Amino acid sequence: MKIGIDFGTSFSVPAALINNSAVTLLSGKYDNKYGMPSVFYYESGREVSIGFTADKNAVRRPENAVRNIKMEISNPDKKNFRLDGKTFNKKQIVGNIFREIKQIALEGIEHKQLVSQKIDGAVVSVPAAFTLRELNFIRDAAQDEAGLKVLGFVREPVAAAIAYFNAPGAEDDKTILVYDLGGGTCDVAIVRSDKNSSEWYKVLESDMQRIGGRDWDKLLGELIKRKCREQDSYIKFSSRAEAKILKEANEAKHYLSQEKIYDSYINIDGEDYDFRITREEFEQITSELLQSTMRMVDKLKRKCSRKIDYIVCVGGSSNMPQVPKAFKKNYPDIELKIYEPEKAIAFGAAIYAEHLTEENFLRDICKFSYGARYIQEYETYHDKKRLRIYNLIYKGDELPASAEDSSYAIEDGQKSSYIAIYESECTDEIYLPEDGTHIGEIEIRGIENSKKNDETLLTITIDRSGLMQLKAVDKRTGKSADAQILLKGY
Repeated sequence: MKIGIDFGTSFSVPAALINNSAVTLLSGKYDNKYGMPSVFYYESGREVSIGFTADKNAVRRPENAVRNIKMEISNPDKKNFRLDGKTFNKKQIVGNIFREIKQIALEGIEHKQLVSQKIDGAVVSVPAAFTLRELNFIRDAAQDEAGLKVLGFVREPVAAAIAYFNAPGAEDDKTILVYDLGGGTCDVAIVRSDKNSSEWYKVLESDMQRIGGRDWDKLLGELIKRKCREQDSYIKFSSRAEAKILKEANEAKHYLSQEKIYDSYINIDGEDYDFRITREEFEQITSELLQSTMRMVDKLKRKCSRKIDYIVCVGGSSNMPQVPKAFKKNYPDIELKIYEPEKAIAFGAAIYAEHLTEENFLRDICKFSYGARYIQEYETYHDKKRLRIYNLIYKGDELPASAEDSSYAIEDGQKSSYIAIYESECTDEIYLPEDGTHIGEIEIRGIENSKKNDETLLTITIDRSGLMQLKAVDKRTGKSADAQILLKGY
């Protein structure tokens, strides 16, 4: 059985397509829950814990827990985590989370008494603008640490669009704007469905901001702390108190999504502090976060030439009343729909997993440009400081997207060569290195008996999952060579 996984910043959910209907594979302690908390916890003398157990222990000893790990993958300052005297790297932590997701999925399959008791692989959802390094990291952590084969990736708002268009009674020949406000990112995509065309689902535009529900929680937490200080100006907040406040803030956010006033108290160092938060206060302190996402929506909408038929909101944080209120104010002429906020992405990933080999099912676009570094007009100026990036694959190209580049031997018998690769949002043919990100080197090896100035033709392809595939051929001999990308800091 192929499954889909919503690997979330706050919660993760496995799902599968059963009798042509997408269902979550949550049972037991996760039944009727959002999903599995994406929390890692370690305490000396105990085994590593993931999910609800980790989330509960983290309030008691927050210094032993890792939260929001998905948003730390690309952070060079967070390579390792020291928890209660033991060091864990990010790959181990992410791998443990996927191992638990896999186990939950297997228990869900058994609970539903499905014929297939085996997971053949998974399509994993990722934010709309995760980098090549982040995609490779997630794939390798899931496969190497959890033994879970990653069949491919699908961007979160695109997965939600697939789920929406496959829901009972869904209309075809429509264009929707999906707004996905999750725990760590806000992702937007404009997707068209037309099952009478050569491409059933086509992504027209997409974008992402690295802000999400956790940022709302932080601001609510600061408000709770201010209300505590009003009662005791000398109060100090330990790491345990900060964890309790953040958990209380998250509960307040969920409560204020249903009610207008949240009355509660929090115990800090044996003292109780009563506080009241109104929905109006909450929306006021978080208004700039919301408006930032609305500006992204507006930018994407202006770029799209097609009429938007519906705005579809997904992601747990879309349950906040301020989200539909903002859309109704900004786009009163477009019908707004809230669709399975906590499940849509997992549903879409599961549906896509069953159609992964069908080329006409989904046509996505490249989120970044990829270029090679070279020295401009070196033969004329002999100036090695004239470094430039020559774009090969462009942001917005339909996936899969391919381009060719050449590497030349600088001496006889050369056994390997390297091409520096950059990732950027720049769509110019040539740009300066500082306008992109050096993500690594493509290493070409296995060329025998090479001659000076021999040309090796390299074909670079960004596949439908956003991963890079490479093929190298020695033009003089016609023989294939080995090519791989060595990602920087990976």
